[in-house]
This record gives sequence, structure tokens and C-alpha cells, in this order.
Amino acid sequence: MRTHLLPLCLCCAAAGAVLAACGDDLTRPPPQFDNVADTATLYALTGTAIGLPSGFDGVTGTTARTDLNAPFDFAVDLDAGTDLRLLPTGALGLLIDPGIAIVTETFDGVASAPLEGYVRDSALTAEVGTVFVLRSRTSNQQCALGALPRYGKFRVLAIDPGARAVTLEFLIDFNCGYRGLEPGTPVD
Repeated sequence: MRTHLLPLCLCCAAAGAVLAACGDDLTRPPPQFDNVADTATLYALTGTAIGLPSGFDGVTGTTARTDLNAPFDFAVDLDAGTDLRLLPTGALGLLIDPGIAIVTETFDGVASAPLEGYVRDSALTAEVGTVFVLRSRTSNQQCALGALPRYGKFRVLAIDPGARAVTLEFLIDFNCGYRGLEPGTPVD
């Protein structure tokens, strides 16, 4: 084998091993974290104080201020009244990696995140009761397999037009290479 091809072959082999590990229960590390539901309140990008969190970070499961260059995967905004818009970062002209998929299942009925169907570059409309799944930006945080997204499910619990606030219920699978979205120890 020519020596100038060796680095390319090694990179391809390493990438193949990481991809295979993500889909193979025998090579994927066992889950380290249990899935637990929580709630968060986000404030509209427009018409609210700049210091209030409008974004959500799916890698850490926390709200984020969008004015501080803090990492986040989507933000919320309210149009006239209670018209909620979910904005993946690509819709804001930022990183196009994260995506949102609105689903027809109930929050409890979403057992696993889909592999496809995520909107990454435009706003989605939602209302109270809307359920959606997030695929976060890729991150190697707590992930020996490399940079992979985290998956989470969300339900819009309340929209407060006076405070321009949105309350979400969410459950994120923080385990590297897993898409399971049921409470407890993930299997998928």
C-alpha cells in the first residue's frame, strides 16, 4: 500500500468503527444516565428582557440565553397572541446541525427518537399540547464514541402571552449513541 494513502485508510476505518458502534449494542457503552422528565420555561426572543433565556441546550438539558454566545439548539418566539414558533438554530442563521420534528404521538407515547424527518433551517409552529423531538448539535461531551447528537422529546405545557413565556416538559437521553425516550434506563 502506498504510504500517502495510509492516513486516509486509517481515518475511514476509525469513522466506520464509530458509526458501527452507534448502532451495535455490543460495542456501544452501557447507558450511564437514567432518562428523567423535567420542565423548563423559555421566553420569546422578541418583546422580553435580554437576560431571560430564549434558547434550550439539548446537550446539557438546560435553558440558555441567546445573547451570550451560549450553545443552544433551538429558541422560541411568540407572534401575535399565542402563536408559538420553534426555531432550530439553522432558522436563525446559525449552526444548521440541530433539528426539530413535530410528532403525532403523545409525550408518553414517544419511545424512541426518529432517525430522519428533522427540520433544521426553518421555524415550526406549535401550540399547547404539541409534542416534538429534538436532535441536538453534535457533541463529544461525556461521549467516548466521538461527537454525536443527543435526543429529547418535548411537550408544550403552557403559553403565557403576558409574560411571553413558554413552559415545556422534556426528557433528554444524555447517553452517548442512544435514542430511547422513555423514563428509566434507555435500551435504544
